[in-house]
Amino acid sequence: MKKEFLEAFSIVVRDQIIMKNSVEISGLGTFKAVHHSQHQEKRIDGKTVMMPPRDTIEFVAEMER
Repeated sequence: MKKEFLEAFSIVVRDQIIMKNSVEISGLGTFKAVHHSQHQEKRIDGKTVMMPPRDTIEFVAEMER
C-alpha cells in the first residue's frame, strides 16, 4: 500500500473514532471507542487514588470463516 493511502486511511479511522463511531474493516475487524468512567484504584503501597475518566480504542478481530 502506498504511504499516502495509509496516512489518509488512518486519518479517516481516527476521525470516526473521535466521533464515537465504530469502524469495521472487512477481513480484519472492528475498531471502536470505549469510555471508562472515573474510578478508584488501590496502589501497591496501599494508597487509594482516583483515576480520571478516559476513552480508549478497542479492536475486535474478525473471526476466520
